[in-house]
Amino acid sequence: MASLLSAAQKASFEKAMANLFDTFSQDVIIYKEARIEITNINQPRMYGYNERSDIDNINYIPVTGVFPALVTFTKKQSQQRLEEADNIIDKGEVEMKVKSDANDFIQNGKTLYASLDGLMFKFISSQAPRPYISSEFFTYYLERER
Repeated sequence: MASLLSAAQKASFEKAMANLFDTFSQDVIIYKEARIEITNINQPRMYGYNERSDIDNINYIPVTGVFPALVTFTKKQSQQRLEEADNIIDKGEVEMKVKSDANDFIQNGKTLYASLDGLMFKFISSQAPRPYISSEFFTYYLERER
């Protein structure tokens, strides 16, 4: 099938898109469910004496990844009034476009949150592939959590 673009034009557009991504991307921290490590499997538990006897035996290892992403704040921005503290909480949606390495990290295992500019966001959508000529980008929608 004939293409409207030559190979040189495709390469030029790919390079321009890569430059655009590198120029305007920001680092996003992705938080996954912590990995549980049991230090001594043969340690006997003392049933009936709370769980305090087992706390030293279990280590929670945080699993995070830092990836570049294009972040766009959508038009769905609102504020929620918190009556107890007499305060207003910003609540809005964010579109996050990532490359395939970040998408693989998000898809493998349970992903909890993403941190953008020190603010926590939860994932409210699944991945949406956005191919561009031969490169692959993935879009996620996030909502402000806290």
